[in-house]
Amino acid sequence: MNKVLFREFTETSVAWPQEMDLLTRHDIYFETRAAFTPEMTDLAHSVRYQVYCLERKFENKDQHTGGLEIDQFDSHSIHGILFHRPTGDAMGTVRLILPDRNTEDCLPISGLLRENGYDLAQHVAIDRTVEVSRFAISKQLRRRIGDDKGLGVAASPLSREERERRGNLPCLSLIQFLLRQSVESGVTYWTAVMEEKLLRMLAGMGIHFHSIGPLVFHHGLRQPSYCYLPQMLDEMKSEQRDYWNVITNGGELAERLKLILRKSALA
Repeated sequence: MNKVLFREFTETSVAWPQEMDLLTRHDIYFETRAAFTPEMTDLAHSVRYQVYCLERKFENKDQHTGGLEIDQFDSHSIHGILFHRPTGDAMGTVRLILPDRNTEDCLPISGLLRENGYDLAQHVAIDRTVEVSRFAISKQLRRRIGDDKGLGVAASPLSREERERRGNLPCLSLIQFLLRQSVESGVTYWTAVMEEKLLRMLAGMGIHFHSIGPLVFHHGLRQPSYCYLPQMLDEMKSEQRDYWNVITNGGELAERLKLILRKSALA
């Protein structure tokens, strides 16, 4: 984040420029950090409890003590926490479940597919694959945090398109985190078991997943899906360049991913 830019605008009541590009706006308002300490991990679990136990009722709160939502996949996962920079509040989470070779089904999606006669390995390279889950933004916390709250921003009407673009920034921050962690881990495939409405929302942002088999019942009907990151990024760049700019951090992560692929091809 450009701390000088943030300080200049917060210490004076100067209006934010309306033409500010989406990446700059993201860097001022949002950040997703990895949970590498016990305190950060507990924070991730507490936000998950808020979303999955209290808001969505996806999990039974009585089965999760201490206000922390935890499951058996957390021990081999990378956890991310979405923060609202101006307030410091945590408002969302995401995790990348890493393949566990000590179990019959190396990823949770593997078992769901096997039960329906499908083999995940026929669609992705398991060693370069993660499963994305616990992708969540708290509705309660999001309502509490106004995008420009307390920053001396001059109110002005926004078009529906601009409101939608700004409203997608928390989601894009989580996806940027996923991409960064994937690049650092040499991952080129994402898998997920998602509701169809989430798949449609992502497609509208230029992020396309491919279905594996039919819908499965997993806390409701869900679609097992995957995407190959180089292809996904190429499509996104063509369809939604400003969103691509955010999740690749101005193209930096896309270039790093290309470098990984070139090194892999030469190995």
